[in-house]
Amino acid sequence: MHRPWPGIALTALLTATAGSATACLTPPPPGEGSASPGEGAAAEVDTVVDPARAIGELYEVGEIRAFEFTQLGTTIGRSWGRYGGTVVQAGETLHRIETRVELLPPGSKPVRWASELLVDGEGNLVGGWERSMAAQLSFAVDPGDAMLRIEADAGLPQIEREELAYDPGTAFMGYMSTIHEELMFGARELVLGENEWRLISLSAGRADPWSATVEKKGTTVVLDTSLGEEIWFEDGRINRIEVREDELVVTTMAHPRWPEWEVIGPKGLKYQKPADASFSIRPVELPGQPGEAGLAGEVLVPDPDTHGPGPYPGVVFLNGSVSADRYGFAGPPAVDLGYHEMTDALANAGFVVIRYDERGIGESEQAPMSWAGQRGDAQRAFRTLLVQAEVDPDHILAIGHAEGGWRALALAAMRPREIVGVAMLATPGRGYRELFAAQPDVLAALESGEGLPPNLEPMAQWYGEILQEDPDALIFRARVPMWLAQGGQDFEVDPVKDVSALEASATKHKRKLTVARFEHLDHHFKATDGTSNHASYLEERPVDRRFLKALVAWAENAAK
Repeated sequence: MHRPWPGIALTALLTATAGSATACLTPPPPGEGSASPGEGAAAEVDTVVDPARAIGELYEVGEIRAFEFTQLGTTIGRSWGRYGGTVVQAGETLHRIETRVELLPPGSKPVRWASELLVDGEGNLVGGWERSMAAQLSFAVDPGDAMLRIEADAGLPQIEREELAYDPGTAFMGYMSTIHEELMFGARELVLGENEWRLISLSAGRADPWSATVEKKGTTVVLDTSLGEEIWFEDGRINRIEVREDELVVTTMAHPRWPEWEVIGPKGLKYQKPADASFSIRPVELPGQPGEAGLAGEVLVPDPDTHGPGPYPGVVFLNGSVSADRYGFAGPPAVDLGYHEMTDALANAGFVVIRYDERGIGESEQAPMSWAGQRGDAQRAFRTLLVQAEVDPDHILAIGHAEGGWRALALAAMRPREIVGVAMLATPGRGYRELFAAQPDVLAALESGEGLPPNLEPMAQWYGEILQEDPDALIFRARVPMWLAQGGQDFEVDPVKDVSALEASATKHKRKLTVARFEHLDHHFKATDGTSNHASYLEERPVDRRFLKALVAWAENAAK
């Protein structure tokens, strides 16, 4: 089902597609209190076991450090770091540290990102960037007010910003950038016993206290860290990392070569009217009750020269994501759900189509993330479409993607005279209560609103309300012909179980339901090689032409 992308603010932008990560790869958990910035604290024994080094002494120019991440005997990722030498900026000599990182999700393409940081001679961060195909983060330290400013560009209109206190001596780490951890140790004096300092997780935009117990074994320094890592460090180099709880091992790669691939960062999503468009676009506001958040959208109106004088049949298009705008641009990270291609195709076929920004997205005003609110918004869209002069009020279709199909069914039940057909595109056939049955703790938290996982808290109201929705009851109440389209490579809606459930409901309630299957298409009706996943959503792919042709053909027949 198409829910918002979960995750911690900035980390989600870079790593939402990377799958589950282990303790060593993720930022440290939030802690209570903090160590004094820049202060290395020796606990019981103040004996130096590894000296602090100037950055220029740690590496040769062009030297590459590479690490392999293995979990349960399987390689799950690799991390490269390179010392790029010095640059002069504002009269100060700085050192350039580059990284390349890739995760290797099973059965999927590698997920890659890169970074370039500038540090001073003592290893203090000055600035730089980190990017994946999902987002780019920019870092800048202002010594005037001792603040680190982070900007996140995910290819969407808004830029996310974070500010963190940054004093000299504060450590930093990028996501999976093992050379940053090596740099953190090499630039600091390590003593026997307890060592601690403040650590900023750049990808997460968060600072936490960090600590490690240090001991000496021969010539090797062994650190037992607050992140659950055991690290072997010698002569300014990390030799090995183990996270026993996760059965994760990080080892150095012999004779490493710098990766040939580059990471260009996210592409900005921007709607362009098709070159062959035979419709005009008219911005509209969706009137609501006093106190309701303003909703903005647009109506696509067929050109009379091509389609005749009208009136024309209408379409209310309902998104399946709470974070999508009128075109189906959602995120972060920025994802094109393809809604503009579907609505454009319908308008080109002679339908007046209304599409709109979900609450708090695009030009629509902020409002609670509420399933009941979304159902009300669908009614507002219908009423707005109904009063357009070009619309035939007796021939209107409701088309919804994912849970938007549920809203389309509910709308048809409320307006049986005007709505003559419903199209459900990759719509679930089982309710959320059934889907969460295997996770009783999460289900109980959703019902009570207490003890929710952090990534679900912003959606607590939405989940609590949608738990009450029953697809079988929606099918019963909607007394119109229905069309169900389903992609065979959909990993969000089960192509077998959910389709079977909707078919069973239609049979039981004697409703006309036509099923169209598209075996090689994903949740958004885009072609995919093998099983789709969140990483594939970020790839630039069009909505399948055969699907669009089938959607238009159904709409033309249903609106007769």
